Amino acid sequence: MKKLLIITILSMLFYQNSYCQETIRERKNAIGISGGTGYGFDYSRKVSDRFFATIGYSSLKYSEEGLEQEVSGQDLLIDAALDITRVDFKVSYHPFASAFKIVGGVGFFSSSNVNLKTTFKENIVIGEVEFNSEDSGAIAIDANWSKTSPYLGLGFGRPVSKKGIGFAFDFGTYISESPAITLDATGVIEQTNDQEALLNESFESFKFIPYASFRLSYSF
Repeated sequence: MKKLLIITILSMLFYQNSYCQETIRERKNAIGISGGTGYGFDYSRKVSDRFFATIGYSSLKYSEEGLEQEVSGQDLLIDAALDITRVDFKVSYHPFASAFKIVGGVGFFSSSNVNLKTTFKENIVIGEVEFNSEDSGAIAIDANWSKTSPYLGLGFGRPVSKKGIGFAFDFGTYISESPAITLDATGVIEQTNDQEALLNESFESFKFIPYASFRLSYSF
């Protein structure tokens, strides 16, 4: 009976010690996956109770062909493509020691461009001459932002959660230079090429690349 009692007490002490060690064990690293304006993965490191550093990769690629749009009475076919791929380095600051955070950092873009190609769906008439859709030509527009852009945003959720599984939401913007836009027109609308400067001027204020994501992470 005494032997059984001693074994029981020792077992309880061992369990309590293991439980306490597990409870106080601090998690300082995390890996995560995210989705939103791009899909990616990242690694985070806890620097202090309020500061966290994150490095991640994200990519957003989208394309659509044959979109129909009426412009100035003409039916157009539009092919559109979007490619934004980058590596991020960000620092999260939790000013109130809570889930709310302020995020700053920089994005290194290997690609940040939008491509549009427009053709006429049907024959067009210029003066008294009718041109078929192939001879009327096409307009190709290519817009590219700078390769390196600072980031500023807000969010909720710790990059390295106190528990094993964590969730976070971030939203903000990359602050870029004005996009460099090139215009290439062919066929009977080739003279449109002289509108490239006006096009760049019109989009001069488009210096922001918005960002939003939902993140699922595992901390260890």
